[in-house]
Amino acid sequence: MLCPRCAKEIPDTETICPYCMQEIDTNLEFNDFREDGFVQIKSKNGSKASASVNYKPKYFDISEYKMFTAAILFVLAVSVFTIFSLRFVQNEQTPYVAEYHSTEQPTEEGTEEHTEETTAKKIVNKVKKVTIKNLYGSWKLSSAEETDYTAIPYFTFSEGGYLQENYGTIVAKGTYKDLTEKGQPGVYISIDARIRGAYDFDVTGNDDDGYTLTLTDKESGIVYVFVQTQAQMKKLGTIPEYKLDKRLLGTWYTKDRKKAYKFVKNGRMKRRTDLVTFYGVWTVDVKGEVVVKYMKDEIKTTVSIYKISKDGKRIRINDDIYYKEK
Repeated sequence: MLCPRCAKEIPDTETICPYCMQEIDTNLEFNDFREDGFVQIKSKNGSKASASVNYKPKYFDISEYKMFTAAILFVLAVSVFTIFSLRFVQNEQTPYVAEYHSTEQPTEEGTEEHTEETTAKKIVNKVKKVTIKNLYGSWKLSSAEETDYTAIPYFTFSEGGYLQENYGTIVAKGTYKDLTEKGQPGVYISIDARIRGAYDFDVTGNDDDGYTLTLTDKESGIVYVFVQTQAQMKKLGTIPEYKLDKRLLGTWYTKDRKKAYKFVKNGRMKRRTDLVTFYGVWTVDVKGEVVVKYMKDEIKTTVSIYKISKDGKRIRINDDIYYKEK
């Protein structure tokens, strides 16, 4: 007889189709499948039953099921492999250049740098009256960002009219003066930096969201926008395979003591010129010249010719003569 589901010939004694596992009605002698899909049923006595019901079977090939299952497993395997591969992919390694060193002691709450708020949040201004005291603290340009290979300036206003700029591995000293007149806050900044001059200023913000300083140049009208933050300094790694001249070790001053060098045996050095101090690293090259690296906006290198006196008490670096500190 024919299976009513898969239409394959099966023994009359079977109660379950061995091909599609369809249960066979034992009252049927065999089934005739017509082209229109209707089943013509014959009973055991030979009479034909009604063919008004469409028994056209729904076929599902077992091979298609296996292919579908294999495709799903393949997609899952590729997805898992991709996810784990991305987690372990590393960017190209770059050499270590500089690290941050805060100029202030961290507080218990941490020392996270203040960033500008998005426009979605309205910052409440709790500064009722702006005075020169609102300048106290450290500031950086709101648009300035730095990396391991670049640096930005930080300006710190202190009580008593003292101003300091930290720029990479450079520290510059300066002053400021209150120019407030008729309720308009003003300040004169005197420092070896691009913001030297007279400004109107305004400070807005609050303790939670941070503060913003706006400086407007009294002559040109140029506006600088700063955010309050914690001043940073960078520290350079020593020059690979640096070579030291032991005769250079120690501190050296010009006769007027306005300039000085300090060479340390760990490969670090300090140079002071009047109100600016350079911190860097040094080595001696094959030509017998002293090579110094420091950072301003980026890594800088200077090469200087030097000559030490026979008694080791004087040294000429370029055109300046320095005397060794006793």
